[in-house]
Amino acid sequence: KISGFIIPAEFTAGRFREFGIPAEKIHCIPTFFNSTNESSTGITYGDFFLYVGRVDPDKGILTMLKAFVRTGYKLVIIGSSIEGYDGKMKEYLTGKKHQVTFLGKLDFPAIRPYLESCLCTLCPSECYDNMPNSVLESYACRKAVIASRLGALTDLVPEHQTGLQFKVADPDDLAEKLNYMIDHRELAAEFGNAGRKKLETEFSELFHYNQLMDVFNKVKSEYN
Repeated sequence: KISGFIIPAEFTAGRFREFGIPAEKIHCIPTFFNSTNESSTGITYGDFFLYVGRVDPDKGILTMLKAFVRTGYKLVIIGSSIEGYDGKMKEYLTGKKHQVTFLGKLDFPAIRPYLESCLCTLCPSECYDNMPNSVLESYACRKAVIASRLGALTDLVPEHQTGLQFKVADPDDLAEKLNYMIDHRELAAEFGNAGRKKLETEFSELFHYNQLMDVFNKVKSEYN
């Protein structure tokens, strides 16, 4: 009895088709970025990486920490865990030489200064993320993303265009990508600017609205 499914990522839409949902009922409309959250201060590219999101096993947190222990680079983690997984990750780091800082859960105004000053952000998910807002927020602040090569992230973070991809759950490959970004810091701004352009075209409010209205009008016409 459902006339249409609106899905924000083509990868997810493909999975729905594989599960038997009629293709004509599936409409892929990306999430839009809220322009009221525009960055208001200068963008810089500092000496630390940033992760914003849930601190849970399916988000690839342990893989990320292993990579940073290997490299010794600075990492700021913003977010909390539903079941105390962040505490387990702090225990994992005990006795190890590292530069990882946990800041816990923050609202967006408090997150923004870190987005504006990090070198780039990370999205190391080991689950099928649909359309993580953290990537869009990164692009809004002209920051590149290092993401796991999985699901919708392969399209959302095109390799060597708006960021880098690494093999899922592979800390050595992630460490290589961290080294690459440190050694090619000029690409941080280049990828970040490309991410901003991607945001303004593929994830604009107007683009989202127009596509949404097209779907509503199509469904409405089927009942007239």
